[in-house]
Amino acid sequence: MNSAINFIIELYRGRRTIHALAQRDILSRYSGTLFRGLWELANPAITLLIFWFVFSIAFKSKGPAGIPFIVYFVTGYVPWLFFSESLSRATQGVVAHSFLVKKMVFQSELLPFVYLTSGAINHGLLLLLAIVVLLFNGVAITWYWLQIIYYFFTLCAMLVGLQWLLSALNVFNRDLGQGLGVILNVWFWATPIVWVADGVVPPQYQWLMTANPIGYVIEGYRGALLYQQPFWINWSQGLYVWGLAIAFAIVGAIVFRSLKPHFGDVL
Repeated sequence: MNSAINFIIELYRGRRTIHALAQRDILSRYSGTLFRGLWELANPAITLLIFWFVFSIAFKSKGPAGIPFIVYFVTGYVPWLFFSESLSRATQGVVAHSFLVKKMVFQSELLPFVYLTSGAINHGLLLLLAIVVLLFNGVAITWYWLQIIYYFFTLCAMLVGLQWLLSALNVFNRDLGQGLGVILNVWFWATPIVWVADGVVPPQYQWLMTANPIGYVIEGYRGALLYQQPFWINWSQGLYVWGLAIAFAIVGAIVFRSLKPHFGDVL
């Protein structure tokens, strides 16, 4: 308990460092480019157009209850993109900041929050793009949309532990960072982002959908934005996901702090 309180205090004290490194992370991605941050919107927007054309135009697909496919897809794709990009970038975080990690005064445990901060800014921009798509397709704004805040923090809670764990292990085995891309690709298609779980997955395999914590968040975004569902409607899975997030945080913190003294030797 005391260690958790001390870490929260350290997190507060390091807020300016987190903000500065997050700003540096965003600017470094498109350093020297003409349009800079506009590329953050361009790449996902092109992906949306491709999926819209393939599934809506070519395959004539629709979401449940006749929802336009683009509306169904964008509400799942936006949170997934935040999760996958934050996890991928944070896995390389310790290696990418080796010049800081080697300094005893730098709290490398703060690195996951750097990528959460930079990712949150991009997520906000993409969420605005998703809202434009929803409004264009006649989806009305409701108070349920505020539940996005809860699901966003659920996603962040799950990410922190995974980022600690993977970024520490990646220092000693760089193949992990490369293999993560394959895992995330499989995870994307195993999550109901493009397809509808109730209509595709046989009943005997529905438990796999329940076990997928990202599925809870994605369906939560859809429930808030499209279906006007309160977040407590699926409270049992919510408890499971938060329990998993706490477990990830504990394991990630233990592994990170155990391996941290050896970072300098390897880097």
